[in-house]
Amino acid sequence: MIATRNAVFLCLTLSLGSSGSCGRRAASEPPPIPSATTHHGTMPAGATPSAEIDTSCSASIARLLQLPSLPGAPQFDRLRVHVLGRARGEPMVFVREPRRPAPDALPEPLRPLRELLDRGPAGSRVIAVSKKLAREPEALRTLLLPEGYVYAAEPLDALALVANLRLPDLFQSDELWLMRRAQAQRLVRAPVRGAKCATATCPSRMLEYRYAEGPQQGSPAELLFGDRFATDEQGLAAPLHRDLRALAVEQGFTKAAIVHRTEQALVADLQYGDWKVRARLDTQGAGVQLGCLEASEATRKSLDAWRAERSKHLRALPRIEQAVDRAVDEALRFDRPEGVKHAELDGKLRPVWWNAYRRKQPYFSYDGVSYAVYDASGRAWPPQVCVDLVLDTYERASGTWFTARGEAPRRVTGGLDFDTYGIVNRRGVLAFEQFASKHPELFETRRFEGAERIQFGERTMFFEFLAEHSELFRAADVVAIQGRKRDGLIHQHAIFVEATDPITGFPYGLFDQMKRPRRRTWEGIMAEAPARSLLYRVRPTDRVFEAIVGAEATTPGQGREELAGASD
Repeated sequence: MIATRNAVFLCLTLSLGSSGSCGRRAASEPPPIPSATTHHGTMPAGATPSAEIDTSCSASIARLLQLPSLPGAPQFDRLRVHVLGRARGEPMVFVREPRRPAPDALPEPLRPLRELLDRGPAGSRVIAVSKKLAREPEALRTLLLPEGYVYAAEPLDALALVANLRLPDLFQSDELWLMRRAQAQRLVRAPVRGAKCATATCPSRMLEYRYAEGPQQGSPAELLFGDRFATDEQGLAAPLHRDLRALAVEQGFTKAAIVHRTEQALVADLQYGDWKVRARLDTQGAGVQLGCLEASEATRKSLDAWRAERSKHLRALPRIEQAVDRAVDEALRFDRPEGVKHAELDGKLRPVWWNAYRRKQPYFSYDGVSYAVYDASGRAWPPQVCVDLVLDTYERASGTWFTARGEAPRRVTGGLDFDTYGIVNRRGVLAFEQFASKHPELFETRRFEGAERIQFGERTMFFEFLAEHSELFRAADVVAIQGRKRDGLIHQHAIFVEATDPITGFPYGLFDQMKRPRRRTWEGIMAEAPARSLLYRVRPTDRVFEAIVGAEATTPGQGREELAGASD
């Protein structure tokens, strides 16, 4: 069993209100996105061939291409970015589509529901079946988890699956196995925190499945698109999916076009910057490794140089992911006073928290309401707005953070501290853009203008713009959105891009602070105010990644100490 997770691409999302703090038709089957022409083994500018293309790799690829190709999942591949833009999960590659049982293989009472899933309105059909079979977990997973997968090729169906299903509604066993990406993890059933019933007597709504081992031990498991579940580990054998995400980080390619699928290998055209190279990708279960590149020696050297230029970025991503993990686990509260519905007071709590923290006080008060300084585990619990989340994430990845209860209260400074660059406003979306533009040594900035400002209400156009311009987005970028919300005011919100799809480059994995730090999708963030559109993108330079990578040997929170004195 593999309990650890591989490195991933990160994206951060920021959300601010009208004060600058955290704030054409939709179709269920949009047209396919055109694919770029592939030039195998194309040289980067200035390169001179010093050898012929590796003939042994060419021969092995040729042998693979002579084997029958598995069919993949054509509809999902065509609608891929629309699924990933709506349903939170993993960007799997399927060698064939997970299948529901044929109607004649089902008990008679389930056949009408099986037909409904084939012919009913997308999205609502999943909800209807889940309600109809709410007390029949085995029947429910038979129809909605084809071959154990949380999978649907239709975007609205995929969204309905992850938004409406819970594991205790699908399973009743005390132990459950999850395969996410290429890793198998054991889950155990338990009452939710605070429940007054035993596992055997709790209703399903008061139960959850928790990770039994590993770094997430004791945390409740979510149900995400692309997950596969079974009641025993053997049930996860012979997976239908392949995980290219870790390989993309390791090798540095930005897109992959799958040319041929077999059980043991894939043939793919990998994109590195402006050129593409054909590759054999060897597979073992869901895991994928680079077998060989069909490229000349000069191309290989150029690719090595290109990857070296990106190495600090790629090496920083695991530490950024860990910082995101910690923030999600801590569930830091959003910086808005209790009961306030507008954004004018966003950001008011953190300075008061800081004064109480450095005085070793367990609580602080604002406008007559008391708030905790530490969480239940004794960890520092500073309130955040969305820009706080972005800056905190970069800094925490470098080792900068606050000490826990029981230690001298101090902000330990690691490799990165934006305060040393004279940042005046750490809270505002527009102020962050101004700061980034004044510090080109730290960030590159880009504004979206004119036709690029597609409102999210035009989902088809919005998602296709992101896919067609995927070079504008990469892990660890910050993307701001802006537009009118239901209160009639213009709001800004900032998003940290956690991950991009290794197939299309689509920025699908987002991280933001609204109510609490969460990993979300474009749908999850923007659906409440679909008049919003892209405002700007801020990209860290190698200076930021060097500060993070320099902390690789340092435990987060154990860098240079800044004592928090008791005086103002």
